[in-house]
Amino acid sequence: ILTPLTLCLCIDIASRRPLYSPQKALEAENTEGEENSEDDGNDEIAETGSGRSAAAVQMNEKAPRTDDGELILKRREIHSGRALTVSTVEWSVAEKTAIPTSTLEGFMWEKETEVDRFRERVPLQNLVSQCNLARVDPTQPRPRDWIGPIMEAAKNGFVIIPECKRAEPSSGSIRKRYDVSKLVKQFIDAGAAALSVNCDSVLFGGSLDDVTAAREASGRAALEQAPDDDGVVLPPILASDLVLYPYQLYKLSLCGADAVNLVGGALASKDLLYLTKISSSLGFQVLVTVTSTVQIEALIKLSKGSVDGLILSNRELEDFSFDMSGRQVLDLLKSDSLKKFKEHHGENVPVLAEGRIGIIERDGNYRTYIEELEEAGATGAIIGGALAVEVEDGKTRFEELMV
Repeated sequence: ILTPLTLCLCIDIASRRPLYSPQKALEAENTEGEENSEDDGNDEIAETGSGRSAAAVQMNEKAPRTDDGELILKRREIHSGRALTVSTVEWSVAEKTAIPTSTLEGFMWEKETEVDRFRERVPLQNLVSQCNLARVDPTQPRPRDWIGPIMEAAKNGFVIIPECKRAEPSSGSIRKRYDVSKLVKQFIDAGAAALSVNCDSVLFGGSLDDVTAAREASGRAALEQAPDDDGVVLPPILASDLVLYPYQLYKLSLCGADAVNLVGGALASKDLLYLTKISSSLGFQVLVTVTSTVQIEALIKLSKGSVDGLILSNRELEDFSFDMSGRQVLDLLKSDSLKKFKEHHGENVPVLAEGRIGIIERDGNYRTYIEELEEAGATGAIIGGALAVEVEDGKTRFEELMV
């Protein structure tokens, strides 16, 4: 049975637990208001019978924001409960359950829980030792240049960077069958200079093994294209995840990632500083995804050269929906903040677009929006879901964009 509480939740792909979506909460509130408007005298009964709780009412409120419009995010709270003794067994019962105020905050809490589970299996000290051993082992992969192939491809125009992504929080699975190795081969055969792999298991259904599989598949595909060419460039892999701790970077290093994507809206300035330093020490190139000028300006405070690439997103972090007008990225491309970012980190830092590229249309044509991005100064775009969109004759948009 769908109640207003269940309607305002996204589903955690990995645990199947719900994550709060303010947009769905608002829609559920409006729907319920319309249904109950005919019988104001039964408001109290309707409120109780609908399954709404105090938690649901709280979740219907807009997510709290700072004066400059950024989401106020709290890390996961661990509540101590009261002890109950039953026979010889003592139980701890939680008296309070924290409720996330936005999808991003709920995403962060789930990710922290995931990292805790990893730490229980392999403590940080052991993980660091594994990375150190891998560095001196010539058979282990080394991080490759991710930015170089992008900039080389950009000499011929707007760069399309395919992303391997299993699902979207709002719409579920993108493809009926998700085979990373098969997808990577298709992308490399079509001429992709580099790839992005979403390896988050909480909202996007990915896994760290996807990064390893993509690296191996990209190498095989590139060598098949030029088996006798000693100078063949193996397409590098950008790992996209909600990185909150250095522990995750060490895991990605062992998986064979070449570059990492940090979510600027989820990280405080001190966290950005620390994570970029750890990434650099591991040989990663760092890209940061931003959704506002405030997040761009936070990157200007970092040391010059610590950010290798910038990704401008059409995503709304409060509920993980998209700006289907595409104005969010276009406005960021034309902002003074981006000019300052380039002055600080260098004019050659690639600026990529993300978020429904290839789906957003102008007068029924999705290519028009891509042309607008290119004219506004974008180097290229990371495209995931649009590559699976079915067009005429059983083909997908992948063939239209990549071939």
